[in-house]
Amino acid sequence: MDKALSTILLVIASLVCAVLAINAIYPATSISSGALGSASTQMGDRIKSQISIVHSAGELDDSGVWQDTNSDGNFDVFIWVKNIGGTTVDNAENCDLFLGGDDGSWLRISHEDWAGGELPSWNYTIDSGTEWGRETTMMIEVSFESALSSGEYRIKLIIPNGISDEYYFSM
Repeated sequence: MDKALSTILLVIASLVCAVLAINAIYPATSISSGALGSASTQMGDRIKSQISIVHSAGELDDSGVWQDTNSDGNFDVFIWVKNIGGTTVDNAENCDLFLGGDDGSWLRISHEDWAGGELPSWNYTIDSGTEWGRETTMMIEVSFESALSSGEYRIKLIIPNGISDEYYFSM
């Protein structure tokens, strides 16, 4: 009888230990698998995303004089960006746009929704629709209070998932 009681107590203790171990390990593996799945999804999105700034031009004529081509009263720089990736870029207004001068300085330009009416700011138009899908070009219009001086400039556009492209141009 002694051996039977000892065996029963050992079996119960083993079961309690097994349940405690499962309760400790399962949530950790569940959380880490969720984190890995999320990281995998984000990495897949980044791999499928790619943009290319294809052209940029300011409202200057051949002699360097400002020409208000769209009659909005502001000096504008136009930037054309093509989505060459395999996925649609959502929320294009959340892109980060930077303009760099030949002196090494950079200026972050806010989308007009967040600029509070201040210039410079930018807005965009998507060719052939409202969705910046595969093989679609977006035109960005950057508005300034006055004309930029002639010189070398750089544009850097970063889409919401962190993918970016840079483009050099001169006016």
